[in-house]
Amino acid sequence: MHASFGGISLIDIIISCALAIVFHEIFHVIAARFLGVALYSFRITPLGIKARLKSVPNSFKKQTFIFFSGPLGNFLLALAFSFGNDFFRNLSYANLAIGLYNLLPIYPLDGVHIFIIVFYKLMGGGKTFRLIKRLSIVMKIGMALAGLVQVLIFKNPSLLVAAAMLPGTKLLEETVRMIKLSNLLNRRQRIINKKIYGVRHLIATEDCTLMEIMQKLDYDRFHIIYILDNDMEVIGQITEQQLIKALQTCKGTDRVCDVFFLGI
Repeated sequence: MHASFGGISLIDIIISCALAIVFHEIFHVIAARFLGVALYSFRITPLGIKARLKSVPNSFKKQTFIFFSGPLGNFLLALAFSFGNDFFRNLSYANLAIGLYNLLPIYPLDGVHIFIIVFYKLMGGGKTFRLIKRLSIVMKIGMALAGLVQVLIFKNPSLLVAAAMLPGTKLLEETVRMIKLSNLLNRRQRIINKKIYGVRHLIATEDCTLMEIMQKLDYDRFHIIYILDNDMEVIGQITEQQLIKALQTCKGTDRVCDVFFLGI
């Protein structure tokens, strides 16, 4: 005899959710291929099936379209399946749940990527990471509490399991850093298009690491960084291009004075 949760057998829940996750990733792949972005891998993870892209479009609008396409596809299928028999209605509920779940601003769901794209441009990488980190913690706690209620009322542990399997914020920090580096590397074309571009001057002490300076760079400013010694004297200056090139050959933990031989 199959276990039942809220009048739906466990096997039906598993099958419906598994299919909804597959449909979700297929819509991501379709959107990416439509924009000419190649698929890198398609693999099974603890959170379901995950499609990875070989590259990410430089356009924020295209990135948002790709991330939103999965939940949007789930919502469209939820509507289409809602008029069928019991199996299709279960599939409709599963697609609706997977679509809503993936829009939550919690790493590594689509919602957090959309959130980062929108707020990164408005607030910069550092503030966006701090905001999304706090929001993710609050959302995880909320999901866990809602999962407990779901277990007590509907005898369904799916939300509680999903909350328990979400990763920590370490990977979120790496994602924000990669987005920042990607946008800095593609700044050249934006400068060419605008012709006149805003400049931001920064001051960093000689013992700062390359990554510490990188984390202070804004999305929409060109940077010139002045390096100070312990006496607060300027011992050199570098541009963001020099910093990016250094990060491609050196470690992020290397000191800026050692990489650029400042003060010698």
